Amino acid sequence: MKKFKKLVVLFLVAAMTLTMGITAFAVGEKSKLTVKVNESNTLEGQTLSVYKLFDLTVNGDAYGYTVNETYKSAIITALGLEGPQTSDGLYDAISELDGPTSIQNFADAFTTAALQGQLAATQTSPELGKVDTYDFEGLDYGYYLVYQTGTKELQSSLISVDKASVEVNLKGEAPSIEKTADAETVQIGQVVKYTITGTIPDTTGYNQYTYIIHDILTAGLDFTDADGTEPSDTNYQVSVKIGEGTASSQAATLSGDENRQMTLDLSQWVRDNQASKGQQFTVTYYAKVNSAAVVQTNNSASLEYGNEPSHTTTTTPDKVVTPTYPLDIKKTESKNNGYLAGAVFRLYARQEDAEAGNNNAIKVTGSAGNYTVAEDQDTAEDMDMVSSGSEIGGGYNLHLNGLRAGDYWIVETQAPDGYNKITAPIKVTIAKTDDAEWTISKDNVSEDDKIIDVVNSTGTILPETGGIGTIVFTVIGVLLIFGVVVSFVISRKKTNA
Repeated sequence: MKKFKKLVVLFLVAAMTLTMGITAFAVGEKSKLTVKVNESNTLEGQTLSVYKLFDLTVNGDAYGYTVNETYKSAIITALGLEGPQTSDGLYDAISELDGPTSIQNFADAFTTAALQGQLAATQTSPELGKVDTYDFEGLDYGYYLVYQTGTKELQSSLISVDKASVEVNLKGEAPSIEKTADAETVQIGQVVKYTITGTIPDTTGYNQYTYIIHDILTAGLDFTDADGTEPSDTNYQVSVKIGEGTASSQAATLSGDENRQMTLDLSQWVRDNQASKGQQFTVTYYAKVNSAAVVQTNNSASLEYGNEPSHTTTTTPDKVVTPTYPLDIKKTESKNNGYLAGAVFRLYARQEDAEAGNNNAIKVTGSAGNYTVAEDQDTAEDMDMVSSGSEIGGGYNLHLNGLRAGDYWIVETQAPDGYNKITAPIKVTIAKTDDAEWTISKDNVSEDDKIIDVVNSTGTILPETGGIGTIVFTVIGVLLIFGVVVSFVISRKKTNA
């Protein structure tokens, strides 16, 4: 009897040991899954979800998969199968998928089925911040699908979680937009054409999808149509075109200071054009450069997107800088090098006009040495700029704001009384070097201080012809000579006496 009891104890110990061994390798294992995104993606404002498609047991090199009943129907749909399916049958169907494309298609098809069926994920992250990795802790071993919200297209990833720590690199891309302008530098009064380029996202499986473009102008720009006419209210029409197709008009809304913020909600438009998902589209609109423009006149566009309205992501603004430049003149007199008031200048964009001294000069507004290029060159009349007698800025006494890069010619049309005006046009070249940097040259010689020096000279009265001038001087000269001769003769006579 004692021997029998010992055998029973030994048997129980062996059974418990075996059970513990099986548990160690087959069930109960936990893992950390690290999810990473590529450089063209972001997790900011997004959530990650994992779906355990199969339970997994591991014993050495042996792997046992059992379908997760929660997702069995979605797996069958994603594989395109019909009727009842066994766990082994589904495992075989997935293992026989041929090549990366087929596997990716299955992953995306399952994601679509899960989203449309509103199936709860096995685990979901919180809304993420500015990170490019996230760890799912305490996952059971299994075959998982990893899904990221808000990507340009559904591109979920599949991963076997079969050890203590595994990683998966998501291949999806975040939606993005790019903004360009049809001019690198601008002049006040110029109408600039802006183009935003994006890609129609895949909204398959999403009950909702947000896709809103936000655009903000600086004070030197105003939204207009192609002719430079500002909208009469906050309704603003833009042009939207898919590829080389026909453009359509879409309504945007203006708001903010002086209506310089534009909101273009393309959420429904994106859903209506899913037949063109993945294709490039463009948004076109216009802005006019106003008198408040400065060197760093710019606007920026950002994209707000996401498949959950309460959890959207806004991209970093894509900024377009269209600089406009100043022209500063230091008008001085040659004797004391002091600031000279009253010199009248005109600025020409064509050398022929400058040499002819005609009325095709650039129109300006302003006074007392401080001027701005007129916004409407067709209706403005004043083209004369008059120098100030004192400094109005950093080392100059005549300032003109609002020029694009290029060649110009300065003509002095009138010098102050008592001074000689310059006799030939001065060539000035403005060149862009960076968004906020530029160079100025005078007659092809660089001006490091970006100031054009113009000096007026003054002198004595020049000799004249006519009148009594030369006759008087001749008579006086003869009389002086005659007096000298007479004096000499008298002196000789006294000496001889």
